[in-house]
Amino acid sequence: MSELQSTFALIKSKAEARQSDLEQTLTVAEKFWDNVNSVSATLKELQDNVTNAEPPGLEVDSLHVQQDVLEVLFSWL
Repeated sequence: MSELQSTFALIKSKAEARQSDLEQTLTVAEKFWDNVNSVSATLKELQDNVTNAEPPGLEVDSLHVQQDVLEVLFSWL
C-alpha cells in the first residue's frame, strides 16, 4: 500500500509541475500572439498607405511634400 501511495504522490507532483509549466507557456503564447497581431495590423496599415499613396510628383515642390508625408509615416515606426 505504501508503494501505491508513493507512486500516486510522485504522479501528482509531476502533474502539478506540468500544469504550472503549461500555464506559464500559455501566458507567453498569449503575449506572442498579441504581438503578432499588432505587427500584422501595422503592416496592413503601411501597405494601405503605400497602395493609396499618390504617384511620384514630377515637380520639385510636389516631391518635397511627398517626402515630408513619407517621413511622418516612417517616424511612427
